[in-house]
Amino acid sequence: NCPVRDNGTVRLSAAVLPPEPALRELVDVVRSAGPDSPELDPVPVESMCVPISSFGNVARRDAVSLARVLAEAAATWPCPKLYFAGGTALEWRGDFSVWAKLDGDVDALAAVGRGVPAAVQRLGFFVDRRKFRPWLSVGEITDVTTAPYLERLVQALEELRGQPWELSELCLLHRLPVEPGGREQFEILERLPLGAG
Repeated sequence: NCPVRDNGTVRLSAAVLPPEPALRELVDVVRSAGPDSPELDPVPVESMCVPISSFGNVARRDAVSLARVLAEAAATWPCPKLYFAGGTALEWRGDFSVWAKLDGDVDALAAVGRGVPAAVQRLGFFVDRRKFRPWLSVGEITDVTTAPYLERLVQALEELRGQPWELSELCLLHRLPVEPGGREQFEILERLPLGAG
């Protein structure tokens, strides 16, 4: 059942949710640069995801159509084998994030990233056309972040060669309203299996 706001819409996006052991490994790497440091506002494990595309506010009946079309497309996409390796930070104007990078079958993952907007654009949805990046935000800098801390953290991510895992599904997320000063959270609306393993 779709969670629906009062105006009958739900804020939808598609994303990859890595398995929890791989995310816990990332959290350990982040803590190694400075446990509980005020120099980073970390993303909680339950909020970590690799964003693919945002669809904005979607009416309930349109959300059902979108999920159906994406499920059909996802069944034709491969199941890439991935792992976390590498990191970067503050990559463009207005970016406050520290990112962990995915490695492995990134070409197959990029095909999923290209396939999502292509699958839904014929339904007339607004599609976020920013280039897909196989990156996951581990946190954002704060008012007290120093260059040495940031260098340590990015270096720790650069040295990471995480445990491999297979991506078996694409997730359709319902983005929840953000409280002032809070972090964006989501609910999983649909799990869409990838088919060509």
